Amino acid sequence: MVGLAVLTSAPAATDSGKPWLKLLLTSSLLVALAGCSSVAMVGNGNNADSADLPTISDGQLARLDEGSHHPAVQALLQRAEAARQQGNWSKVMSYLDQARQIQPRNAAIYYRQGWANLQMHQPAAAEQLLQRGLLYSQDDQLSNRIRALLADAMEQQGRLQDARQMRAQMRGAS
Repeated sequence: MVGLAVLTSAPAATDSGKPWLKLLLTSSLLVALAGCSSVAMVGNGNNADSADLPTISDGQLARLDEGSHHPAVQALLQRAEAARQQGNWSKVMSYLDQARQIQPRNAAIYYRQGWANLQMHQPAAAEQLLQRGLLYSQDDQLSNRIRALLADAMEQQGRLQDARQMRAQMRGAS
């Protein structure tokens, strides 16, 4: 409440030729309120593990919004799932891109984006995203699932030998 009283007196400072005072008071209030935030991060945002992955049903992702994530990322994954159910793949990718901007080293988001690209018959884009996800993955199960999608992307591009090698890496990593 003290901050609100300060803000209500700030416009008077603007009228007296001190607009910088209002800016200073407003930014101080925002900084103070930011420290009071009750939103907690789930994990450090950079490391995804198999608990963050959606389930697989018949080789396909069951849902895009499964797992435990930062609240903003979770909301975006829920929107991506709703868009997927409507068949709106451009919105799916938009929401997943936004989630990736929040957590740029979250391998599970790259995994979801790669899968979505495969559903849109864009195997080259899927491969690029999955390769990056593999770099960030620190979980063996997640890494193997990424490799499986990578192999599918390679097959869709006609690179059967590369796909076989990727599957061999999966068996060797298990």
